[in-house]
Amino acid sequence: MQCTAYHLIIHLHTLESELVAGFMTEHSAVIFVFFFLAEYSNIILISTLTAILFLGGYLLPSIYIGSLTSWLALDSFSFINLIAFSSMPLVSGAINGLVIGFKATAVVFLFIWVRASFPRIRYDQLLQVCWMVLLPLVFAIIILVPCIIYSFDLLPFNLI
Repeated sequence: MQCTAYHLIIHLHTLESELVAGFMTEHSAVIFVFFFLAEYSNIILISTLTAILFLGGYLLPSIYIGSLTSWLALDSFSFINLIAFSSMPLVSGAINGLVIGFKATAVVFLFIWVRASFPRIRYDQLLQVCWMVLLPLVFAIIILVPCIIYSFDLLPFNLI
């Protein structure tokens, strides 16, 4: 998700201009505003899609009704009225919109928090991590996982 935003921790092709002139100083005020508008609308779009696809969309988490009525000290008549009120299409749509808005807002908060927490890295640091850490790790996983599966006989069928 972080890789889809424009201003991310591995966004390296704008770093040369930052060394001399600073970030986005070559743009005038209107273009600068449009740049940030596009950037943050992209964050909101990606966060909303994440909330829809991975967090259940507009669905509320399940609540056990018996414990809810005893905790709120509601009798059955008022709880039935509450269910009938929430089954109205306008109220139900408003509740669903608030739920997905809350989930998307939580993802936006997490997105900006992670993005602001990590500094940008230089080319040499990125190459060092990729060549010296990630590539040997990938090769070790490619060799180790099939060896563990074969040696502990974890396959559901026999290959030999």
